[in-house]
Amino acid sequence: MSVLVVGVLLVASMTAVGTAVTIADFRALAGRRLLLVVAVAVNVVLVPGLAVALCMAAGLAPSATLGIVLAAAAPGGGTGALLTLHARGDLALSAALQGVLAPLGLVSAPLWAQLSGQDVVPSGWAGAGLVAGGLVGQVAPLVVGMWLRRRDPDRAVGVHRVARRIADVLLAALIVYFVVTAGGQLPELGWLPIGVAALLVLVCLSATAIPWLGRPTARRAVGMTSAVRNLSLALFIATPAGAGVVVALLAYGLVMYVLSVPVAVRLGRAAAT
Repeated sequence: MSVLVVGVLLVASMTAVGTAVTIADFRALAGRRLLLVVAVAVNVVLVPGLAVALCMAAGLAPSATLGIVLAAAAPGGGTGALLTLHARGDLALSAALQGVLAPLGLVSAPLWAQLSGQDVVPSGWAGAGLVAGGLVGQVAPLVVGMWLRRRDPDRAVGVHRVARRIADVLLAALIVYFVVTAGGQLPELGWLPIGVAALLVLVCLSATAIPWLGRPTARRAVGMTSAVRNLSLALFIATPAGAGVVVALLAYGLVMYVLSVPVAVRLGRAAAT
């Protein structure tokens, strides 16, 4: 049942992204080649690679390693645009980055998990079904949402609100479900995985202070969008792997929001003055 709920969450999240982004946003992003290359490299190469290295150096348990690596290798989280709004960043840039990064996680997450020594994609038809389900869940709602926004912008606004609300409710419900069913394992996780997760989130947030990424609004968009990982996709892949992996992934998500939200609020207040 949890796998089905995560699948619905994935579709709802990407529908919300699709109804918030336009082809013009992607064209504008493509015209900013340096920023796009840096954002993709940070999200798909640097952060997950650093996650693998830190987990190995810290000697984390396989389940904790897999949970952290899956979170780090799944970019384009649905609340990145929301944090960008609070930080007074470039919303169009954040939405376009989300649209580019989220589907990349379908390749990035299994690949980095394998490089960390764990294969999360089963062989045979089961693996093909997982990849196909993730692809459909990521790309199809994005394309449909963009089509709807182009054909009927007013209806797209309504669909965006509903999809965003569904995604928020399902994510909260899943977190409660996993905490209740697997929360007893949190003390066993220890402080090392928490420290690794915190360092990875801070690396992402540091993009807000890199001058050559462009204007402050662009830097805030890159930083906030990078800091928020695609927990929907990570949960979709991690759920069949066991409760221990999910606990580590949820711990990453908790650290992610505890660090990112105050930074977004502070940046927004500083920009308002």
